[in-house]
Amino acid sequence: MGIVLGLLGPVAGFMLFYLIKFLPLGQSVGSYLNIFKDNRFLIPKVMSLSLLANGVIFFLYTQYQKDETARGILVATLVYAIAIIVLKIT
Repeated sequence: MGIVLGLLGPVAGFMLFYLIKFLPLGQSVGSYLNIFKDNRFLIPKVMSLSLLANGVIFFLYTQYQKDETARGILVATLVYAIAIIVLKIT
C-alpha cells in the first residue's frame, strides 16, 4: 500500500502544480505536458517539487503510526530521487 501511495503522491503533486501554476493562465493539460516535452531540463525540477506531496503523505502516516505504509512511501520516494538524479546527469 505504501509503495502505491508513494508512486501516486508525486503524480498528484504534479497535477497540483498544474492547477496552481498553469490553469489560471488558461493552458490546457496538453500544452502543460508539451512544455516538458520541449524543455527536458524542467522535468527533474518539477519532479522534485512533486515529491513534496510524498513528504506530506509520509508525515501523516508516521503521525498515525502506520510504519509499514510509511516505509513503502519512503522507498518510492527514494526511487523517484534516483530517477531525478539520473535525469539531471543525462
